[in-house]
Amino acid sequence: MFTNLQHHPTITQAEHRALAAISNTDLSTLADELLGRPRRDCTAAFAFGSYFHSAILEPDQYEQIASGFPFDAREHSRCAEAGKLARTVKRQRYPRHLIYSAHGQAEQSYTATHEPTGLLVKVRPDLLIDSPKRQRRTVVDFKTTSCRDLTQFLSTVEQYGYDRQGAFYADVLQAQRVVLIAVQKKPLKGQEPQVWVVELTAGQMDSGRKKYGKLLRCAAEQHQRHQSGGQLAAGLAQDFGRATLPLNNPTRHFAAA
Repeated sequence: MFTNLQHHPTITQAEHRALAAISNTDLSTLADELLGRPRRDCTAAFAFGSYFHSAILEPDQYEQIASGFPFDAREHSRCAEAGKLARTVKRQRYPRHLIYSAHGQAEQSYTATHEPTGLLVKVRPDLLIDSPKRQRRTVVDFKTTSCRDLTQFLSTVEQYGYDRQGAFYADVLQAQRVVLIAVQKKPLKGQEPQVWVVELTAGQMDSGRKKYGKLLRCAAEQHQRHQSGGQLAAGLAQDFGRATLPLNNPTRHFAAA
């Protein structure tokens, strides 16, 4: 369903956002528009998520941020809390094994073409792990959650579109597994935050695949309506901004320092 997979290992998060391609966030925005949901201010949540992911996957960068950025008191507290949750995750045996896998790539960008619509898409998985013989590929996604227990978290997989995101990433990257690692932001009083490891089921992947497929078709229809006989690629560049993709470099692997 996706062709022309390209790896762009050297671009930054900001450069990834500027790429003229459709991301999972774009699909979420489109879904909100189609369902008439109001726009939400996610600035604080995005900032917390950025600190959390840096603390887990790019600790050197996190230390620079935590020690060198002129935070106000609230922002400094948010950054410190994200670091605390990251340390909680790393104390768990299986998440730690994944994070420090010699076969993992952390925070690297990929683009591909969605064959049915011709749309260019982009993904930047938290962690992508190939088995030693490259026979199996796993997408790992780290989440923070306010859920009180595992049962409640499982109910959010569909509610927050984790099934759609997982299927989208897996299909673009030709991965066989999607693993979510979630940590509680608000544990019960006197208890350590719980860490849950959840692998998306075949049923959840199928459901997510239907969702992203429909949204990509809707996106293609919108672009076609916005054009007057032009090429679809030109419409994408206009709607999502232009960017020059860097030349591919050899794959870099993430490993413990």
